[in-house]
Amino acid sequence: MLSVDVAHGVDAGMFVRDYHPSARGTPLVYLHGLAGHGLVFEAVALHARLSAHRHVVPDLPGHGRSVPAPRPAPLMAFADHFARWLGGRFGERAVLVGHGLGGTLATLVAERHPGLVRAVVDIDGPKTVDDCASLRPAAELTLTDLGGPGISALRDAVRRASRTTTTADDPGRVPCDARLLHAWGRELVALAEDGSLAWRLARLSVPALFVTGSRGGVSQRSLERLAEARVVVAEMPEAGPSPFFERPHEFAAILGDFLRFKS
Repeated sequence: MLSVDVAHGVDAGMFVRDYHPSARGTPLVYLHGLAGHGLVFEAVALHARLSAHRHVVPDLPGHGRSVPAPRPAPLMAFADHFARWLGGRFGERAVLVGHGLGGTLATLVAERHPGLVRAVVDIDGPKTVDDCASLRPAAELTLTDLGGPGISALRDAVRRASRTTTTADDPGRVPCDARLLHAWGRELVALAEDGSLAWRLARLSVPALFVTGSRGGVSQRSLERLAEARVVVAEMPEAGPSPFFERPHEFAAILGDFLRFKS
């Protein structure tokens, strides 16, 4: 039976998986997408090519095995909370690897707390409103107007759009707090409508890489914005909106090359 070097625990209100906790390489911290959970990163965290690194994978509050917060914190406030957690957990700067919502959060953390972040890898984080079709109900309706069936439909639409499932967890059964889904969904749409996310990624004081799948990743308009901002983009031609999950070997190679180049 394969032995997996992983520790589990609850820290700062988040359920955290810690792969290769004794590894000496730069720590990698993963932030999953809206309505998702951290287990989707396991194939990357356990990949032999990245075994020199510690991989820390939390379930964000209100997602997966983490409990909901008493009230949903705005994204900026949560970015600050996450930064405090980073500062207390590691004795060095970490590389943030985020998917969708997680990519946006990684950008916010690095923007506001650059001293805690070595680099950012943004995987298909929304850059224009064209990337937010599944989130439109959150932007257009109140939580009360959506109601229980509307929230369930929104959750299902977001999960279908990301195309992530695991053999260990059916995303349709993994908890996601309705209030957080609605609040963060609204904020993501507002940030995408602002049109500045590509430039904010480009202007970080730490190295940044954007990874996208050519078969259903971010929109053409978002790719154009990223090109205008001169963000380094790695396209995975055989992957869709969750390239790290769909093709973990290719993604691990891209991530490994980026880490070596920026170390």
